[in-house]
Amino acid sequence: MSGHSIRIRRRLPVLGSVMAGAFSTLGNAVAMVALPWFVLTLTGSPLWTGVAAAAGVLPMIAGSLFGGGLVDRFGPRWIAFTGDFTSALAVAAVPLLYHLDLLGIGTLVVLIAIGAAMDGPASIAAESRHPELARLAGFRLERVKAIDELVENAGVLVGPALAGVMIALVGVEDTLWLTAGCSLAAAILDVISLPTRRKSVGTEDVAIGLAGALEAVRFLLRDPLLRSLIMLGTLFGIIFGALEAVVMPAFFKATGQSAMSLGLFLSATGGGAIVGTLVYAAWGHRLSGRGILIVGCAVEAQAILVLAFAPRISVLIAAGAMAGFATGPIGPIVATAALRRVPVKLRGRVLGAADALELSAIPLAIILAGGAVEVFGAQWLLFGCAAALAATTLLALFLPGLRQLDIRRTGSAASSSTGDEVVRARE
Repeated sequence: MSGHSIRIRRRLPVLGSVMAGAFSTLGNAVAMVALPWFVLTLTGSPLWTGVAAAAGVLPMIAGSLFGGGLVDRFGPRWIAFTGDFTSALAVAAVPLLYHLDLLGIGTLVVLIAIGAAMDGPASIAAESRHPELARLAGFRLERVKAIDELVENAGVLVGPALAGVMIALVGVEDTLWLTAGCSLAAAILDVISLPTRRKSVGTEDVAIGLAGALEAVRFLLRDPLLRSLIMLGTLFGIIFGALEAVVMPAFFKATGQSAMSLGLFLSATGGGAIVGTLVYAAWGHRLSGRGILIVGCAVEAQAILVLAFAPRISVLIAAGAMAGFATGPIGPIVATAALRRVPVKLRGRVLGAADALELSAIPLAIILAGGAVEVFGAQWLLFGCAAALAATTLLALFLPGLRQLDIRRTGSAASSSTGDEVVRARE
């Protein structure tokens, strides 16, 4: 076999894993527009929209918190497949039951919860093996995370606009078939691309359940950088959870704008993020990771403030693109730092615990946002979210742990993340 063929074969697993994430992201981006619009159409209530969105977050928290231990114990392949395949079935049941006139708000909430419970473990399973798959492919981890972020942003770019078009053409309920198909494609790629288990680690000693989750949380809280990132991630999760699930759909509907306008704004954000990530991939190593994070947060606050004034569509798209450009590099910076600092034997549990902690306050925030929209109106909530983002940006300036983003870590965690034998990555 030629050297070129060997290189291609070694790169296929990581590229397949990234493409599985791309399908999953595209499906979620479509659902991010379609599901809130569907609940609003079904019930006419922003409060019920908040309840349904919260029902999608709570199971995701539990799945992330406890699913990481399953990844560390049993390996990523079948955990990822089970998660994506179950999500596909749950989403497909929504339009099916609706057309059979069997779908009520209670059933819808249950289906959302089932799909969300499996999203966390599936995502963790794929990400936990990126360091080994990157080494197998001969790529730097930063490059893999940048590619992963680019593909994710492409999904965010295409998904909302595609959802708006699909809603206009076939209706909001049948748009969800697209999300189900994307999850099914991700499940197939999971089986093809991911390894079964990490044999160089004593999987029989991996703590799962509550003990494994507590071990991961202790690790996160002891590390200054990870602790700071978790704090900021939690705050931004609260703000953007309320924005995306309740406030923005209600704002666009209240101002007489269509789902297409919401989709264009979110797509502009994704497009800007793609450009920002490309710029970071080319020149980001010369810049401060901490500085990029803080500037990105500040620009995002300004974009939400612009949105609150209900500008014309061209200004709306420009604000979304500006916010995406500034925040695009943040994902690769944070993900690479986290993967390098976590020992390989803890990786699934720590990634899961980090996701769970960041998501933990979102359900209550979404429900409160839904009630607040009904009382005060969506526009005032947008002003409040812009102010909260500005305050969080100021907090980031004074977190000493974030200074470690600019320190290239070469210690034990870094070496352990690449220390597995490459040939074992495909076992």
